[in-house]
Parts: sequence; C-alpha cells; structure tokens
Amino acid sequence: MLEDGSVQDVVLVTQLPSDSWFEGFALRPNGKILTTRLDEPELYTFNAEDPEATPQLLHNFEEEANGLINVCPVPGYHDEYLILSGVVDLHNVEFDDFIIWRVSLNDDNGPPIVKKVMEVKGTGFCIGIVPVSDRVILIPDAFQNCIWRVDLEAKTVSLFIADDSMKAAGGEGDFFGLNRIHVTDEFLWFTNTSGGMLCRIPIEQVRDDAAVGIRTTGPVQILTDDIPHCDGLALSPDQTTVYTCSYTDGLVWRVSIDPSTGKATTNVVLRNLACPTAVELVYADNKPKLYIVCCGEIEMSWFVQDASNPWAEVANINSMVSVTVTTHEETIESA
Repeated sequence: MLEDGSVQDVVLVTQLPSDSWFEGFALRPNGKILTTRLDEPELYTFNAEDPEATPQLLHNFEEEANGLINVCPVPGYHDEYLILSGVVDLHNVEFDDFIIWRVSLNDDNGPPIVKKVMEVKGTGFCIGIVPVSDRVILIPDAFQNCIWRVDLEAKTVSLFIADDSMKAAGGEGDFFGLNRIHVTDEFLWFTNTSGGMLCRIPIEQVRDDAAVGIRTTGPVQILTDDIPHCDGLALSPDQTTVYTCSYTDGLVWRVSIDPSTGKATTNVVLRNLACPTAVELVYADNKPKLYIVCCGEIEMSWFVQDASNPWAEVANINSMVSVTVTTHEETIESA
C-alpha cells in the first residue's frame, strides 16, 4: 500500500480450501497468520510471506462444534488464542451452542494445547470475540443487537451495551446487523453489516476492577452509513483510517476519520475480490500491509456471487498459486 492509503499491488499469498468460508483472522508473533473456518471446525495457520507456503491444519474441533466463528490473541501471553466455536447452519442462517476455547501454539513446536474454557448461553449469534484483558472479553451478537461482556474467570456473561445502531436493516436477506468490533483505549469501534455503518462508542478501561475491565462513557457515534454489506474491520494505530470490505460486491473501502470532529469520508481502494470477509492491517518497516481473506466459490441461497468477478478462476483453485496485479492510480469514487 502507498503512503496515501491507496493500493500499490495485490498478491495472492496462499490458497485456502476453495469451498470454505473463513471469518477469524489473527497475526501471530512468528509472522504467520492464524485463521478459523466457519463452515468446518478447523483451525489453520500459514506463512503469508512465503510464496511456497501451504496452509497447515492445526486442529479440528469436530467433537463439539461444526464451525469456528472467530479468534483473538490472549493479551499478555505468547502465541495463545481464544477460539469461538459453534454449531453452524449457514444455509438456514442458524447458529447455536457457542463455546470459548483456549489454544496454545508454542511457535508450532508440537501439537497445539487446546482447553475448553466455557460455554456461552442465552445469546443469539455470537459473531466475534475481542479481548479487553486476559480475563474479560467482548462478544458482539448479530441477532440480539448487543455486545456481551464475558468474565472468563467467573465464567459469566452479562450485557455490556445494546443500541438501535446495532440492529439489522430489516430488508430481505438482511440477516446480520452488528458484526465486527475493535477496542482501543478511547473507543469501541463496530460495524453494522446490513446497515452499512461504521460506529464508535467512547469507553474507558477499568483497571481497578478486573471483573469489569471496560465501561462506556458516552453514546454511540455513527461515523458513516455508506458501506453496505461490510465485513472485516482494520483500524490504523492513530485511529484515523478504517479498512473494511464488502463480501457481496468484492470491494475494499478506506474510511478516513477526522480525529477532532469524527467526520468520515469513504473511498473504494480495491475492487473485484472473491467474497472478502476479513481484513488485518499490519506494518512492516513502517509501511502498511493489508491482509484480506476471501471465501472463494462458496454460495448460499441468500448469497450469490457476481459471475463476472475476474478472480473467479482463481477462487476455485485448491493448490498454491501466486498472482501479482499492479493497479494504476486513479481518482477513487466516493461511496
């Protein structure tokens, strides 16, 4: 990516199973990527910097789940992660039996150590898992339009916040409202998929009460509502740029935020991807690199990909390939 946030080139770094749906995504200390498969209970890792690398299946959670929903690192612990699993029916858009697992990878020296932490009861669709501390996590609920606070030590689930801005749009096929969340010291950022919104909530860290961990300090701020069917949420360190993608239209947006006013401007920076579902922003030598995970050929009755997508031939490949596409600088349309 260029300094202005525009795209310099696009490289296909690895090929995950083409008939799969991936949502969870985490960068490991060794530079590898950890990702969770939604349509199967499989945890993968791969080296995005090695053009010869093939994804490695680390663990299958098939005894108690049929899908892995998301993943996050455990703060303060080396190469340890929390995994959110469930019983998933993508065709009927039904999700149940959520479980939080703790996985230690030990830099790939031997098989992962997997421990069941707790079941998550009384929720709708737990669509993510984000750490506040090594004890408290937040889970966005796309069906109950809220965010849950989970105390991993006490094994309790309580309501953190619910708001109308988290509700699904209500049109045909608009199953998902609240989707991705990201926590900084000042704000909790979130997207609403069917509402096409990027929002943030002023928060503060509660360091004197480990069981609480975080509290809101103000109302929801809607920054933009022009990113329909958005998925993924990557935030720059200075909190002035958000990247998200459209899994239906194959777009990547850059949302630029004025830090003093909160005013946002949305631009398309990349087109014609094969169903992008997750983004992760990393920096190498102070240069930003945006990793994007795409679903490939998978389709549901409620979601059909555009047959004209120029990446369609690549989307169905199951062997390792590497493609570089040079993009020309041009005026980007505002969404």
